[in-house]
Amino acid sequence: MLARAFRDNPLNVAVIRSDDPTFRIRCNFHGMQALLPVARAHGQVLVAYLEGMVAGALVATHPYGYPLPAPPLASRIRCVWGQGWRVARRWARVFEALDALHPLEPLGYLGTLGVEPSLQGRGIGTALLAHWLAGLDREATGAYLETDRRENVAFYTRSGFRVLGETEVLGARIWRMRRPAASDGRPARSVLESAPSS
Repeated sequence: MLARAFRDNPLNVAVIRSDDPTFRIRCNFHGMQALLPVARAHGQVLVAYLEGMVAGALVATHPYGYPLPAPPLASRIRCVWGQGWRVARRWARVFEALDALHPLEPLGYLGTLGVEPSLQGRGIGTALLAHWLAGLDREATGAYLETDRRENVAFYTRSGFRVLGETEVLGARIWRMRRPAASDGRPARSVLESAPSS
């Protein structure tokens, strides 16, 4: 499902460099196959089901959990074999570039949020994000993410994120976003809400 969800994202297209959507899905599949077991063991994976099928998934790290450990060597070899050396090397360049900009403070990190393409627009991503943020709010912890889709900036802003900055990686534009920690267990206020008048 995640392989399909990210098939046409600008960063995926820039890294994989193929006009064949089936090939991009295959590359994504191998990447997710290496990532998800590590994320389940050392981070957080939330999955939404709809009518018995996986409809969406969120992959994140806990505060102090970034970065996730590298997958086992056998998983990395399978990933490189499935994606091809050049694609795997470009993904490594992406991770290095974004890691250099990652905040030093302990924040929950949203690495992946994807929804089955045919089910997008039905609130599945919003529900997964709200569930994850509610856990961070209980711990009074902030959150951080990167997105390569302009329309996602408004989506995340509605949940209290604000843009920290923009960067470009392999020709793809990336927005870096941060959400402040909740105070006293109350959800962080969206930057779209106005401050109370005195």
